[in-house]
This record gives sequence, C-alpha cells and structure tokens, in this order.
Amino acid sequence: MKAIKISVFVFLISLVKIAAAQEVPLYLQTPLKSDDTVKLATLVNKDNINTCYGKYSVLSDAVRLYAPKCFAWLIAKGANVNLSCDGYVPPLMHAAKYGHLDMVKVLVAKGADINYKYDGPTEAIKGHTPLTYAEKFKQTDIADYLRSLKK
Repeated sequence: MKAIKISVFVFLISLVKIAAAQEVPLYLQTPLKSDDTVKLATLVNKDNINTCYGKYSVLSDAVRLYAPKCFAWLIAKGANVNLSCDGYVPPLMHAAKYGHLDMVKVLVAKGADINYKYDGPTEAIKGHTPLTYAEKFKQTDIADYLRSLKK
C-alpha cells in the first residue's frame, strides 16, 4: 500500500512539472499581464528573448495576454516572429486566434509567415494556416486582412 501511495505521489509530481513546463514562467508572465515594459526589460535580453517555455515564447504570451507595449518592445528587441515552440504554433497564429488585428499587422510587417501550415501533434489544428485559424475562431477582420495579402 505504501508503494502505491509513493507511486501515485511521484506520478502527480511529474504531472505538475509537465504542466508547469507548458507555460512561460510566472516571473515573465507578471510584467506581460500588466503590460510593463520596464519590468520586462529587466528580465528579457538577447540571450533569452527567443527561449521556448514548453509551447510558448515570451512573444507568443505577449500576444495571448494582449500586452501591446510588451509586444512592441519584444519586436523592437528582435523577437523571432516565426518562432514555433515545442511543435506548436507561432505568434501569428495566436494573434489570429485571439483577434488581435493590430498585432497580426505588425507580425506580418516584420516577416511572419502568412503561409505557415501547422503540422504538429495537436490533431484539432493540424493543417491550419493563420487564415483558417482566424476563420475557425470567427475573427472575420483578421481573416479578411490575411485574404487581402494573398491577392
């Protein structure tokens, strides 16, 4: 019985570690949540600006959390606009999903791949492009904008 309890405990600890590895660390999320570029600048530099934290980069989280000042700061400092972490989607796909047209336009202007096609392990989004992702999440303005670029 004791061996079973220990095994369950070890398994639960492993799950917590896996779940934590899928997120940008809290110390980096905090300035993103408050859109605080001053604090972010003390934590992010050229050595870690394009680090993947599980499925997300700091730029992807700036998009997901809608931190426009931090997003602009990361872009200005050279964040990779096409970085796909751990087989997941790049920042343009996040911007398309969450309806951030302003960020979509900046990402495209900075060279984000509008023809990116997801081919990772998540079956529900396999084959999606930024355009089809915008359509899937009913982000009409973004879908229209991305369509206009293909003409």
